[in-house]
Amino acid sequence: MPAEKLLFIDTNIWLDFYRARNDTGLKLLKQVEALTDNLIVTYQLESEFKRNRQTVLMESWDNLKPPTDLGFPNIVAEAKASKMLAAHMKEAKKRVARVRSLIAKAMTTPRHDPVYQACERIFHRESELVLSRENRHRKVIRTKALRRFLQGYPPRKKNDTSMGDGFNWEWMIYCAAERKAELVIVSRDADYGVTLETKCHLNDHLRQEFKERVSSKRKVVLFNRLTDGLKYFKVPVSKKAVDAESAWIRAEFSGSTVEDLNEWVGQATRVAFTRRGPGRKRPSGPLLLAPPGDPAEETPIP
Repeated sequence: MPAEKLLFIDTNIWLDFYRARNDTGLKLLKQVEALTDNLIVTYQLESEFKRNRQTVLMESWDNLKPPTDLGFPNIVAEAKASKMLAAHMKEAKKRVARVRSLIAKAMTTPRHDPVYQACERIFHRESELVLSRENRHRKVIRTKALRRFLQGYPPRKKNDTSMGDGFNWEWMIYCAAERKAELVIVSRDADYGVTLETKCHLNDHLRQEFKERVSSKRKVVLFNRLTDGLKYFKVPVSKKAVDAESAWIRAEFSGSTVEDLNEWVGQATRVAFTRRGPGRKRPSGPLLLAPPGDPAEETPIP
């Protein structure tokens, strides 16, 4: 009988759901939620997510700018093409303003944020894989994390002042040992390992530690993309989702052309609005956009 597989998704990956340009991110989130019984989470992870969520949304809001007026020369100002372009730009400005209001609403009122709501369900479910503040193992895990931090053991970033990654790792080890399970980690943090071309390699120290503390017969694997992690669990992943994840990671909204802006604002409007009678629309959820960037991990809350 194949061993059970447990999944840990790092904070930077959870925040990727806010970097999606269309509904692909929410579809991937639903696939993650379907693996709830295998998901390892900690209150440290939840804290990192919530500390950085508004920052990511704020970056989206700042970078979502309407197109500037082109200033047509007098000799073409009355041309049909010029008038059409001006009308499109005016409409684009309205859409940008509308979408920015949705981002602000999601930022200040999480109940309008489907990503936040899904994370709440995952982080606060009743499960042996959830390390909450009320969990009786909390102090033991924290003590072990502090010890490995002081000894300089990974996962730990250079010049790090946080034991957050070590805290999460200690809980991963505990869960894998208790369930006699394989461990799958999805993270872009370099303190978990390195990526050579397209393949991720877990840090040698962490691999050896897993064998000694869990089992030499169980696998521990690292991925830097969520779609790869889902495939490892035999979850069907479309090429569209793979391409979309690549786009989120390298997404840069500054310097967009009018054509680019019309494209992604149009996508955002289709996702963020539903019809309510002829010609009228109402918000059904926020636009979730942000430039790339990993959150700064901090010391876990006692």
